[in-house]
Amino acid sequence: MWCQHRSTSSVTAIVPCRTPFRNNVCAATGTTARRCGKSYAAAMLLVALLCVSPAALAQSGTPQLKVVDTIWGFDGRVQPGQFNPLSILLDNQTPDTIDGTLTLQEMQGALSVSGGQHVMPVYMEPAGRRWVQFYPYVSTPYQTDWQLTYRSRDGQVNKGLGQITQARSAVRLESDGDDVQAQPQFIILDEAGSVSRRPPTVKHFQENNFPPYVSATVGLHTVFLDHDPDWEQPREQSFLSWLKLGGRLHLLQDSRGEFPQLSGDLAELNQPLNRFAVGNGVVVRHSLRRDALSEQLIRSSVVVDALKAEDEEQKTSGQGLEQLMEVDAVTIDSELFRQMRELTLPEHSWGLIFLLALCYIGLIFPGCYLVSKQKHLHFLTTYGAIIGLSLIFSVLFLIIGRRGYGESTTVHTIAVARAEDDTHWDVMQWNAFFVTSGDDYTASATDQQVVFSIADNTDRIDAQVVPGNNGEARMRIPPYSALTFLSRRRVSSSNDWKLNIAEADIQETGIRTLKINVGDGFPVSPETHYSVIAGRSLYEMKYAPQQKQLSLFGGKKSIANYCQPDYDYGYNFGRGWGSNNSNETRSPHQVFYDAALPSLVQRSLLDDLVHRPVLFELPRDRIRLLVYTEIPEEFEINVSAPASRQGRVLLTKDLYLQGNP
Repeated sequence: MWCQHRSTSSVTAIVPCRTPFRNNVCAATGTTARRCGKSYAAAMLLVALLCVSPAALAQSGTPQLKVVDTIWGFDGRVQPGQFNPLSILLDNQTPDTIDGTLTLQEMQGALSVSGGQHVMPVYMEPAGRRWVQFYPYVSTPYQTDWQLTYRSRDGQVNKGLGQITQARSAVRLESDGDDVQAQPQFIILDEAGSVSRRPPTVKHFQENNFPPYVSATVGLHTVFLDHDPDWEQPREQSFLSWLKLGGRLHLLQDSRGEFPQLSGDLAELNQPLNRFAVGNGVVVRHSLRRDALSEQLIRSSVVVDALKAEDEEQKTSGQGLEQLMEVDAVTIDSELFRQMRELTLPEHSWGLIFLLALCYIGLIFPGCYLVSKQKHLHFLTTYGAIIGLSLIFSVLFLIIGRRGYGESTTVHTIAVARAEDDTHWDVMQWNAFFVTSGDDYTASATDQQVVFSIADNTDRIDAQVVPGNNGEARMRIPPYSALTFLSRRRVSSSNDWKLNIAEADIQETGIRTLKINVGDGFPVSPETHYSVIAGRSLYEMKYAPQQKQLSLFGGKKSIANYCQPDYDYGYNFGRGWGSNNSNETRSPHQVFYDAALPSLVQRSLLDDLVHRPVLFELPRDRIRLLVYTEIPEEFEINVSAPASRQGRVLLTKDLYLQGNP
């Protein structure tokens, strides 16, 4: 028994109690046995706590991180079918340094994760705070959860960071009922650390959270700016690329009533004009400060130029909106991947396999049954026959049904590329990587501001994607199977098309005459398809090699009707995908690539941030050249295995007729 004894030095000590108990009371202290037992338990607990030092507690688990704030997209919304920035403010709540990796993975249901992991290295000083940014591909317009996990360098995992709920969509959902275009994402840039929310008429976004990769800026429509951002070169270049791809920048006066003098790569925006073009983008100057930014001015500034009302041509032709089928970006992506997977399906000898199966069934019964009825045979003969037949037919099925009908490691690619300038392209790319040998593989891109996403988000995939100028996707792929993944990059090209409009006669009713001179770097091949968009119509073009010139060839087509998908009874999406036509002379690959073109055209229109491509109308000051050709070598994704490659790319480039956009 243990009890408390107070010494002459007024220090209480816990010592073994050797004093006999009389009537359940300690003779030395007068403490009852029950109270003495409680003292013993408290003493042991105190000793245990004293033995565990703060250092030991710190080493016993992963350093604690806390998610302080999250920002989806640019204004708290996401653009489905695109790579969206997810900014996360983390707080290191311990005196230890955080040095490890953060992983973000989409949740499938309440308990499991799906798809691949988005990985980002993180380093934080003790008791520090910092923003970390992921760039996930949003595959659904509905709210879902994402799991955030921290892993230290020594392998300790902390899943206590919780789940992050995906924000609402920036695209109007059909269930909303109101046939009105949703407002695109528009923001005003604030200085880093600013807490001011003036004006309240527009969403605020801190400049240090602007993505350093233009690949993650597709959902942003308009930016208001009244100061020179304190950016390093990658963010300056990303912002300038976003503007050249069609962004809209509105410059406001600062607190002194002066327009900001931009520096670095943005210095070319310091033009004294009130409105001027930068690539496909527009810069507009307003002689007012941010406090005067009214809702009316914002509505007039944020205009989706490519969205108009239903025209009379559609109404009179009987193809009204109620008869036109609309397909969103996510659906187009899913169908493209489904068809790409089918391109790598093996061609089994199903007739021989079925014949062997019938023979096996017949030999088992009634064959083995008849053997068992032979009285002159030992009863074990029947069991031996069953086992022998099982082994023989297993080997036969293995030989006939095995993979190996000429398959090889292959990368199938289809892409949409929008011209930033004469030598740079923004490339959205769908990839199917088929392998014959199971192993760990890597897909990468060098100095291309690449963001990746694994396409299959229904199951958990052993894959990790890392964004960046040297981003990569690390994947474990089983033998004779394909893994599909998305990528978006800024690709530099050595081929300058040197386009020049030689002759153009464009009326309200359409194009009458159009001739475009091209340079030596222009893609030319028998399988290359050329077309032009003007207003709401699409026109076929043909190439004359002697003149090095494109000219009109054929009549015009309505964009709304051209981009309509077809569904056949074989559940095939698109025009001719998986065609059952017995007279088809094209290969399945050629059928797929030809049929994918209308869907790729529609997919390219969605980058103009319109919700309804059936209402798309290109501004009258320009035409859009579409070139559908074999994918150039410089557009290909690097993979860590020798592989044959097949692919097509839809290249789009706007040509201005006169004046500024």
